[in-house]
Amino acid sequence: MIDNNQIIPVRPTPLNDYPGPLKLLWMLRKDLLSIWPTSAYQEEFFGGPVMNQHMYVANSPATVEHVLVKNNDNYERKSPYMRKALEPLLGDGLFVSDGALWRERRRLEQPAFHPSHFQTYGNIMADVVADTCDRWKKEHIDKEVMILPEMAWLTAEIISQSMFDYPLGLNKAKQIVEGFADFQASVEQFDLSAFFGWPKWLPNMPQRRRVSHNAGKIHVIVEDIIAMGNAGKLRNNTLLSQLLAVQDSESSITRMSSEQIRNEAVVILMAGHETTANSLAWAIYLISQYPHVEEKLLEELKIVLNGRPARYEDISSLKYTRAIFEEAMRLYPPVPVLSRVALEEETICDRNVPKDSIMLVIPWLLHRHELLWHKPNHFIPERFMDGWPHKHDKYAYVPFSAGPRFCLGAAFGLMEATICLASIMQNFSLSMSPRFTPGYECRLTLRPSNGLPMVIKKRE
Repeated sequence: MIDNNQIIPVRPTPLNDYPGPLKLLWMLRKDLLSIWPTSAYQEEFFGGPVMNQHMYVANSPATVEHVLVKNNDNYERKSPYMRKALEPLLGDGLFVSDGALWRERRRLEQPAFHPSHFQTYGNIMADVVADTCDRWKKEHIDKEVMILPEMAWLTAEIISQSMFDYPLGLNKAKQIVEGFADFQASVEQFDLSAFFGWPKWLPNMPQRRRVSHNAGKIHVIVEDIIAMGNAGKLRNNTLLSQLLAVQDSESSITRMSSEQIRNEAVVILMAGHETTANSLAWAIYLISQYPHVEEKLLEELKIVLNGRPARYEDISSLKYTRAIFEEAMRLYPPVPVLSRVALEEETICDRNVPKDSIMLVIPWLLHRHELLWHKPNHFIPERFMDGWPHKHDKYAYVPFSAGPRFCLGAAFGLMEATICLASIMQNFSLSMSPRFTPGYECRLTLRPSNGLPMVIKKRE
């Protein structure tokens, strides 16, 4: 009999040693997670020259805090290959910009994520997931369903209604989700030309055309949403209305063109649906592999909800539900690699870090670090509950980054995930398709592979 407490969910097998520079660069283009040897899950800070570039990994709470918090000014700029990957889609949007432009855009968008709005957002989340559950009961009972796109349609609808006051509907939600999926599939996982600073015209032109084409599919839908806002057909107290209000600003930094407003809206759509959808899908996969976790979850849902839908008022009581989601983000961080550029030379852990070095914070490694976590590769939601004896350091867990660039929507995403996971698991039992072997796809975000097919059954 299998002891479910000992199951280790899907992950790449660590290498015995670091690959050489040429092999490393080739492997980086294929998979950002399988290149790491066992020692990378134990080291505090490592790296050095890779061909004519320098690359380092901050891999401890102290070094992560140094890079992302205490010395953030030296590492606020995204790496060249990350900027190149995202600019066709996001332009100068918040995720890519830095300096004064980033600070002004951040200041402009922050009020939309103030806790005073959360009850409104929570009610939207509850209503949208209730609609999803009703559709599943009509269409999917005892059938195999791709869970990842289902979660993405759900979270795309939630973020659109919350931030733009725009109901997408299932067809447009599918278009948004497919557009982001196609865009990710067309982007190089690790662009060698950007890494080495080669001219932009050198990369594969057909690949660049695919990237632009897939970005354009998303832009069209977002431009339709903005047009509705310009026509006065959306409510005024939304993120979109805040963006539209600065079109005529006298400040050259604050003033935004139609294209820049679109870029910021795309950032919110991407960050607001893609990462939460992936983590919800991973959480559902993990619950299906650990019957004792599912049993404990159902006990909490029975006590707190007793069959009624989860709503904003239930968030503080759904502690184990939230812990499952947080543990899913530990094992499968939504953005598994954070990359920056050193603007000036400095020393970290007695090692010289030259100017223009690539500095990486890799949540995938940090969250599974053998010196920081008890049973780091196991799924143990209790580690995020009160009373857990092996407390983790604040900067050992960075699913939303840290420091000034900490994700604006972190609290929004946690609330959304808790409400959605509670409602879905109260209504349905989900099990892995027998024909599917779990895997992962690591590009800009970390997704379950092949859409995560699962069989849906209605709970009695």
